[in-house]
Amino acid sequence: MFSWFAKIKIFYISKTMTPRDYRLHELNEDEFEKLVVRICVRWLGEGVSPFAKGKDGGRDGKFHGTANSFPSETSPYSGHFVLQAKHVGAPNKSCSDSDFATLLRKEHPKIERLKNQGICDHYLLFTNRKYSGGTDEKYMKELSALGITSANIIGVEKLHITLDDNADIRETLPNQLAPSPLRFDADDLVEVIRALSEYTKDHTDSVFQSAIDFGKLKTPLKNRLNGVSDEYYRQMIVAQSMQHFERVGQFLQNPRNEEFAALYHDAADELKQKIITNRSQFDTFDDIFTYMYEQIQQKKDALRGKRRLITLLLHYMYVNCDIGIKQQDESKDLTYADA
Repeated sequence: MFSWFAKIKIFYISKTMTPRDYRLHELNEDEFEKLVVRICVRWLGEGVSPFAKGKDGGRDGKFHGTANSFPSETSPYSGHFVLQAKHVGAPNKSCSDSDFATLLRKEHPKIERLKNQGICDHYLLFTNRKYSGGTDEKYMKELSALGITSANIIGVEKLHITLDDNADIRETLPNQLAPSPLRFDADDLVEVIRALSEYTKDHTDSVFQSAIDFGKLKTPLKNRLNGVSDEYYRQMIVAQSMQHFERVGQFLQNPRNEEFAALYHDAADELKQKIITNRSQFDTFDDIFTYMYEQIQQKKDALRGKRRLITLLLHYMYVNCDIGIKQQDESKDLTYADA
């Protein structure tokens, strides 16, 4: 049997970071096509022609020449490229779904016709669906049979990586610019919550009990400065979250968790600035807690079975003065009792 410490060590050695989710399903077809064009200009070159409607009603983009960096800078493809964008409005669709297989097979006659006309050497299909290796093998065999030099399906995973690496393209996403009461990037907090869940899963609630006497706590000045109601503070923060704060603090202070502590502080810094800027759009800080929870819990796949920790981490941020207005006396050290 492994000790809980050994299990944690194995987890950190083997863990991989969850890719950021740019919610590409929120785009419409035109917006997705524009995103694909921007990526293709980066990969192929300025000669990329945007998507235009063909005689069959389909929309294709094209490029002729030697690519800048596709599939790599050292061995770029050259010739006629045909580009297609297949967008879906649902967040959890996959290329292994039967509807995508049917959609792709309908493209075969067009690809073959363009190949015979000498204007399709390389076929690139972009989709915001999930794309697995097993699916790739099946589709590549069918597309290669059409006689083209190369076939490439770029799924949502590759699109996310490309957006990670290209801030100028990432910043053009309409859903990143859309007005919102408080827009923030939840991915860093998702990573912290996942690690915190792994860190604590072998412990019973009794292990987490703090030595604080909750009955003696007085409503802190911080609540009045920020607009947290007495009811929310006592029923949510004190009764449900504060008993676990000591363990959260241990997790963040553990040298083995340095990477996650850095993510935590980056996220807290962003939230603090966004809250200060947008505070007037919320009646109470209770509403801010609710809004932040709703935004983070949308990462349902990554947080399955862990969403209870969202509120805990947000409350810890608040009481630890990582978010919200601090006491007017900045020189005084903040404790749980006088926060």
